[in-house]
Amino acid sequence: MTLSRKLGPYSLLACAMLVSACGGDSNNNDQGTPTSSAFEICSENITYSIADTNSQLTFIVEHHYAKDKPGSIIANLNQQDSIGKTFLWQQISGPSLELTAVNSQVLAFTPTSNQDYAFKVTVSGDNISIEETVSITADSADNILRINSDHQMVNRTDASLRIQNINGQVPENISWCMYPSDNNKAFTNVDLSDITRPLFVAPNVDTDQLFSLKATASFDGQTISDDVNLLVTKEKAAPADAYFSYPVARTHAYKPDSPYANQLASCVYSNQFVEPCNIINVLPFISQDTNPDPIDAIMDRVLVSHDWMAANFEAYLRAQTHNDFVELLQSVTAIVISYDIRPAFYTGYIGAIYLDPEYLWLTSAQRDTINETPDYRSNFGEELNYLSPYRYVKNNDYAGQYIEIGNRTNRTMENMSSNLARLLYHELAHANDYYPQSIHANIQGPTLKEEYQRRYEANAMTSDQLNIRYPLTSTEMYGLANVNYAGESANNTQKAYTPSDVAQFFANDLANDDYAYSSTREDAAMLFEEVMMSHRYGILRDIAITDKPEVATSSTIVVEWGQRGRIGQPELYDRASYVVSQMLPAIGVTQVMDGLPAPVALVNGLSWAQNLVLTTDPSKSSQKVSSQAEQSAVDSRPLQFSGNDHLQQ
Repeated sequence: MTLSRKLGPYSLLACAMLVSACGGDSNNNDQGTPTSSAFEICSENITYSIADTNSQLTFIVEHHYAKDKPGSIIANLNQQDSIGKTFLWQQISGPSLELTAVNSQVLAFTPTSNQDYAFKVTVSGDNISIEETVSITADSADNILRINSDHQMVNRTDASLRIQNINGQVPENISWCMYPSDNNKAFTNVDLSDITRPLFVAPNVDTDQLFSLKATASFDGQTISDDVNLLVTKEKAAPADAYFSYPVARTHAYKPDSPYANQLASCVYSNQFVEPCNIINVLPFISQDTNPDPIDAIMDRVLVSHDWMAANFEAYLRAQTHNDFVELLQSVTAIVISYDIRPAFYTGYIGAIYLDPEYLWLTSAQRDTINETPDYRSNFGEELNYLSPYRYVKNNDYAGQYIEIGNRTNRTMENMSSNLARLLYHELAHANDYYPQSIHANIQGPTLKEEYQRRYEANAMTSDQLNIRYPLTSTEMYGLANVNYAGESANNTQKAYTPSDVAQFFANDLANDDYAYSSTREDAAMLFEEVMMSHRYGILRDIAITDKPEVATSSTIVVEWGQRGRIGQPELYDRASYVVSQMLPAIGVTQVMDGLPAPVALVNGLSWAQNLVLTTDPSKSSQKVSSQAEQSAVDSRPLQFSGNDHLQQ
């Protein structure tokens, strides 16, 4: 099986400048412009300062650093690319800074005051061992426009940038350009539909290259600007039969002393391997690990692009009051968390889960490192005449805080928890569907490819048996799923379906979500996800069929049919209980299922926002309509659609 990423309409752009030659979730914005093929060329050049050392390492530093303004230092190996080399940064003097990309050639940081700072970088690998220090002074007056953020990226991968709001406001008259250079490499097919968040794809480079962009805007009567530097790294081309046929981010084992540290990247996230690793001798399931601390055993298998992702993941696991995730993780071989993963996914040939770090950030600086490129399936189903939004709610409010990305706001682990929990239940449902712990001791191998084939041919997976015992029957919903989730073109019959038609197709069948019709695997995972969120956290899932106005927000879409907690529908009991009993056999499935609340109907004819606050008190009107203020708060959140944040391969 070869995985080919379907890229959206976003490609790249840049003001290119060779390193060796340098001298010197998806929020709309009304300022949006049509997609362009490239950035305009800036009318002026850009220069950098070069700090030499006694080794083959030089530092590319900015001319000016300022308090509260994003900046960077770039470590450059003269006349060499960085393939096979590792970088590790440390701050050695100055007020303590939050460093979120210490394993990159590009050290991005934001000075907290105008003072002196010093950093040390250690470079190793390929017979190289270098340790050098560099100092900078933040003493400049800031002109307040700020771009997040300077970073390193792999060639031919999706990327994004973000202009910060200023005092909660979006700057006006934003424009972008790329600085000219002798290098003819450039980012192309740039998407500026949200002018505050350009989307693009890195060029294919022959050696590591530095590209620089400039944003100009107006705010409070001033013209303001900022530059951003992007280091695009040369990578090895994928073999014709590589498992991952597209470029992937550079990643590293979170625990360098893990017994699997040297195998993780090559076994689970590399475009160089053709066959999966030996499941018995090289990368067995976590259940087969001998580490006495189960969370330590899990963290031995974590591969990341940025260390903060693993640190937050570990803290989350240790904070849980139940053992579900530790137990479910026994059926994976590795956990990959990287800035370029969107959507999250699971692959049965490798046995690993791949998590989008959007579910794990706690600070705004951590959030800056995450690629904002939308899920490639976001525009599927454009020709259909209905929407099927979902949300998770608790106590008549959204479960989990929404923080608009342009604002510099941190979040707590509690606010992060609900979204991460549902993602983990979903992806780990796939892992335990394919390879439950009960079979681990009897796996023959030598790789999971052979084991998968045996289980597939025998219909041995939980999802296979679910489909045999309790099949979904709506041919119409299966057809619509091919449009919404596989990207097929809608036929004339499907285009003519009204929300009422689709509501009837769906409500009369046995799925808890329309994503269930995309595959038997997703059917099982959606059932498990909703049961566990209700059981463990008291969080219920809303699913609806609505109309599709030209501008779709929570206040403009009108519910044709919907339910809160559909998983508690009696007709779904046997299907859901079967899945839970197979994936978490020790949980006490009867008690879990009998404890699920009865579903509550959403109100036909009211908006999605008005349906947030519900009551079943018969002494009142059938439901309590949300206030205008409540609706406005709901409208600040983007609509969520099933399947747009996870899949299985």
